[in-house]
Amino acid sequence: MSYTEKQRAYHLRKMRTCIKRFDTDKNGYYTIEDIELMSERLKEYGKLTEEQAERARQAFMKYGEMSGLLKPGKKIPVEELAQKASEVMLSMSADERKAMLQATHEIMFDVIDLNKDGRISLEEYKVHFRVLGVNVSDEEVVHTFNTIDTDKNGEISREEFIAASDDFYNGVEESEVSRVFLGHLED
Repeated sequence: MSYTEKQRAYHLRKMRTCIKRFDTDKNGYYTIEDIELMSERLKEYGKLTEEQAERARQAFMKYGEMSGLLKPGKKIPVEELAQKASEVMLSMSADERKAMLQATHEIMFDVIDLNKDGRISLEEYKVHFRVLGVNVSDEEVVHTFNTIDTDKNGEISREEFIAASDDFYNGVEESEVSRVFLGHLED
C-alpha cells in the first residue's frame, strides 16, 4: 500500500508516543530494564501477589521479545525505535499487521485486566497509565477509557481493546482513538 507523507508522519508520531510511553525510566532508550520497571510498578500499583507479578513480568518480557530487538544490555534510542517500528509496520501487509497486533495486544489486555474477569475497568485502566508513568490527568484517562469503551457499558472488552489497538498501531488517518489511546500524542 502507498502512504502519503502526511500519513507516514502521523504514524511515526503515534509510534514515537508508544515508545516514549514504554521508556518507563525516561532515559531516552528502550531496554529490558524498562520492562522490569513496568513489572515492578504493576506489582505495586496493581497490588499483585508474587505469582501474579511474575506472570505479568513474563507477559511484558514476551511483548518485548516479540520486537526481536530487546536483549540484555541492548539500549535502543527511542527515536530510532519509533522510526524503525513505523517503517516496519507500514511495510507489512494489513493481514500481517493485524496478526502481530492480535498476538501482542492479547498479552497487553491480559496484563491490564488485573482481576482476570475478561474486562478492563476504569480503575484497572488508571493503573495501566500509572505503570507507564504517563503524565496525563485523570480527566484524560477517563476520556481515553470512554473513547475505547464503544458500547458505553463502563468497561473495555477484549474486542474493544483490540479494535482500539488496531486503530492506533495500524491506522494512518487521525481518529479520536489514535489521538488518545496512550494518552496525548507526543511530538
